Amino acid sequence: MKQKDLLIVGITAFVAAIFSIVLSGVLFGSPKKNPIKVPVVDKISSTFPSPQNDDNYKVFFNDKALNPTQLIQIGGSNNTNTKPFQNTNQ
Repeated sequence: MKQKDLLIVGITAFVAAIFSIVLSGVLFGSPKKNPIKVPVVDKISSTFPSPQNDDNYKVFFNDKALNPTQLIQIGGSNNTNTKPFQNTNQ
């Protein structure tokens, strides 16, 4: 590029930057004219109520129900193979 071409590109970029700043100010306005109101969220507590002791939760939970998190073993296991799906025909 010649020196004259660089000058024209620089001037064009400067004019485009000024035009975009003015146009964005017209379209979006300033923050002082259009203040934004955002909702405020309450802080989340790290402590949770215990369902066994809180009366509000006794409506939802059945205290006579089985506990699904307990380990239930049905019958004994005679299988001594530690890798049952491994191919033994090698």
